[in-house]
Amino acid sequence: MDLAIPKILIGLVFATSILLGGCAAAAPAHFTTELDATGGLGPGDPVTHAGQTIGRVTAVAPISGGDSEIGFEVDHPHASEIREDTIMVLNQGGGAPSLEAFNSEPLSPAAPSGFPLDGASSMSEAQLFIAARGPGAYGQMWADFLRPLSAPSAPPPAPTAAEAQMESFLTQLSQRTMAAAAASSPMTYAQLDQMRNEAQGVERQLRRQGKTAEADRLQRQIDMTLSGVGTPPNTLTIPRPSPSGP
Repeated sequence: MDLAIPKILIGLVFATSILLGGCAAAAPAHFTTELDATGGLGPGDPVTHAGQTIGRVTAVAPISGGDSEIGFEVDHPHASEIREDTIMVLNQGGGAPSLEAFNSEPLSPAAPSGFPLDGASSMSEAQLFIAARGPGAYGQMWADFLRPLSAPSAPPPAPTAAEAQMESFLTQLSQRTMAAAAASSPMTYAQLDQMRNEAQGVERQLRRQGKTAEADRLQRQIDMTLSGVGTPPNTLTIPRPSPSGP
């Protein structure tokens, strides 16, 4: 009996060490993103997904173009919620700022720790990222992969959520553009300038990440949508009077 007690204690110690080792292995996953405006976001601010806090911001550092690189960590149980297509959106509503993980395509693979993610300072910028990605994305890729080689060609798939959001966003842009052309008010032009600035911020980030095709696609879409809208009149310029005769 005396020999049995030490064996039990040794077993408990061994089991405890395994549990502690498992806790140590389940470290948070770390990611980075970029924002063209941080809204006061700083280390310790929450990272959320579907209304639940899943991590926290760890660092904010300036980079080229006036943008900022954001480092953040996601707790191990929620790490798989971060996908390669995830867009990190700055949320400034209701108190302290936070980063919200927005997934536009459920079939996108989970992002490994260290993966750089697209970052949007507003939902408008998030929609611009979706527009830049174009139709298809991961849904069509998986449909092609899962279809047997002998199967006949399937009809075009129904629009995905990302495509629907892209179409809705471009429609809104077109409507605002037509309203701006009709009204030509300084406030409307200010809104158009904000759209252009947001598009430039997204394009700048895409090119910095080497996503040239997406950046070119977004540039073409914005140029096409905003074509025909002139620059706002310079209200500070006073017309020069006609020169008087001799």
